[in-house]
Amino acid sequence: MRRFLQYGGLFILFWLLQTLIFERIQLGPFFSPCVYVLFILLFPYGYNTLWLLLWSFAMGLGVDVFSAGALGMHASAATCLALFRSGILKMVTTKGEVGHLATPGPLVLSTPWYLIYVVVSLLIHHAVLFGLENFHFNHLALTIVRIAGSTLLNTLLISLIHITFLNQKRSSDA
Repeated sequence: MRRFLQYGGLFILFWLLQTLIFERIQLGPFFSPCVYVLFILLFPYGYNTLWLLLWSFAMGLGVDVFSAGALGMHASAATCLALFRSGILKMVTTKGEVGHLATPGPLVLSTPWYLIYVVVSLLIHHAVLFGLENFHFNHLALTIVRIAGSTLLNTLLISLIHITFLNQKRSSDA
């Protein structure tokens, strides 16, 4: 129950950050900040995948309701990321290590593997998000540049948030 409340608090925090701050930041057509993805990336590995799918769908839908885009785009992208997250974690860890991961991060995974985990996850999320937004191949090159730019921006934002806030929490727990 304690973990549920903890992740409920994180859910509200990332949802508020996304809807009140990052949705209002305009960095041009090629950069879309989506820090709410960090909530999905930090979800403990041992939890049931159904819970992750439900939390992710709720987060995406919450962002959709308060953003100017079409309803369902963030919900679809977040749910798709949640669906592939287990496979991505298995890709960046050694056999047997995955079962012992509580919360994926640079302290549990090595920093290069954590960055691969974040980049691959963001590529999947942004491919779905911008693919649904564009929904045709007329501007495929523009969509690919947008996926790459947003992935780069969000990798930097997620890494900064992780280093600034989450690593300090872990070091104080030890």
